[in-house]
Amino acid sequence: MGTFATLFHKAGAGIPNEKKEEFRDRIEKLFQMGGMMEMEQVQLCGKKAVTIKKASMHDYGMNFYYNYFEDDCWENAGFSLKSGNVWSEKIGWREFHQVVVAAYVLECLYTDGPAVAMVNGDIVTSQAYIGWINYLFQTQYPQKNNDPWALFEALHDQMDMDLERVDWYGFVEDLYGFIGYYEINAVLKGTEALEKEFDELTGHEGEDEKNGNLNFFDFAKRLKRAVNEFRKANDQNGVQQLSTIVEMLRSYYEQDGMLLDISKKYENKALEAICFFAALTDAPAYVFQVVSEVYDIGFWELWERVKDVAKRKRIMYQQEIPPETISVSTMDFFGVASDDMILLWGADKNIQFSQELTNWFGDLKSRFDMLMESGDVSGNPLYWILDLMEYADENYYRIYCFSDFFKETIEHLNDRRFLTLWKLYDEMLHNPVMEEAGSVVFVPEGAEYEHVGLHYFGTPPRRRLKTNWDMIKKEEKNNKARVTFRRYMALLGNGKLREEIFGF
Repeated sequence: MGTFATLFHKAGAGIPNEKKEEFRDRIEKLFQMGGMMEMEQVQLCGKKAVTIKKASMHDYGMNFYYNYFEDDCWENAGFSLKSGNVWSEKIGWREFHQVVVAAYVLECLYTDGPAVAMVNGDIVTSQAYIGWINYLFQTQYPQKNNDPWALFEALHDQMDMDLERVDWYGFVEDLYGFIGYYEINAVLKGTEALEKEFDELTGHEGEDEKNGNLNFFDFAKRLKRAVNEFRKANDQNGVQQLSTIVEMLRSYYEQDGMLLDISKKYENKALEAICFFAALTDAPAYVFQVVSEVYDIGFWELWERVKDVAKRKRIMYQQEIPPETISVSTMDFFGVASDDMILLWGADKNIQFSQELTNWFGDLKSRFDMLMESGDVSGNPLYWILDLMEYADENYYRIYCFSDFFKETIEHLNDRRFLTLWKLYDEMLHNPVMEEAGSVVFVPEGAEYEHVGLHYFGTPPRRRLKTNWDMIKKEEKNNKARVTFRRYMALLGNGKLREEIFGF
């Protein structure tokens, strides 16, 4: 049980060599901008603490299990440098999930041929993933499978899945996708069911011949009529008729360009009509579905005989009218307020903090200056800092210091500026208002609450969570204390912003 994501592509398909380096760089940035973090254990002076840092590329690739925006851990995910692919285990259903699926969508965009991201066997069609990718890399990707037929064809015999449940319309962005969508439905539902759908969409049961206002639906109906007329008015047996139609259509699809070869005439006018309306529908799979129904042969059996040549003729037209693209900011993608994007300030040029947060930065700087003047710092700074980190985790839960700032502190342990930043943290952690606010995620103290809350094996910690972290209400997780401390740690961890506020 659980939520799993993966990438489907045709056997043997992959990312072209000339694009692998760019893909690797973009995967790293996507994971970092999505808040994926590596955790590092710190054990010094008898104290234990955890620090976090942005997930980064190593000689093996990337490996992480914590997402900063979700404020939670899942099973490991990352990127394999050896295979050049994204990989993941259970990914949950919130921000961790969004980032991993976006990574698979990015890999899908770089992979040759039909490819698609999937979650628990369902195809991902959400435009938000493409939009976020476009925002991160200033690209203009449309959804990859603008012709869903190519994806359907690749999937139908390679995966154990209910293709009728797939939202194929989610791929429809243009004429190409529109035609592919109806090709899929013709194969899944049959052309008779589709004709009824055509009538509902167009509002009439017959073609508008008087005004000459014909469209795809009308061409599809006329195609089927022509195939039936060919079968009725022909001296050949069924096998011979089918062979004649297949040979004629192969000849059409093999020729260059989308125009009919008018120099080639067919004695049988119904056969000529089949070719004519096959060209107008520009939907090879639909054409052969019609033929398969009239001659009572399985579609895929017939398709095997022609799939090597069956192709659309409007590709040049399609290239002249590119599909519409969208862009979705990181804040909109995750539904995160700008004030909780402190960590990405500088990397994301569009982050503008609220006046309230700006005022808080000013208050922090004022208090910092006062503490610098007082000269009141701990006599054993390393032990004191580790104690603060341990205290924060035990009394507020998962309030992590960033690894780079912790290492900077160790390197400048005699620098009063760094110690003063920790002194500010000390004051906030032990503020009674913050302690009360942070207590909402824990079981109250007292004998009557001994059997309440999350069960622990062995000796329970001094403060026990009320329930599993991923089940605690969002507003309780985001209590005043935790939000304040996470923002403060993010400020210290963002070197550029810290220098902007504190001057170093």
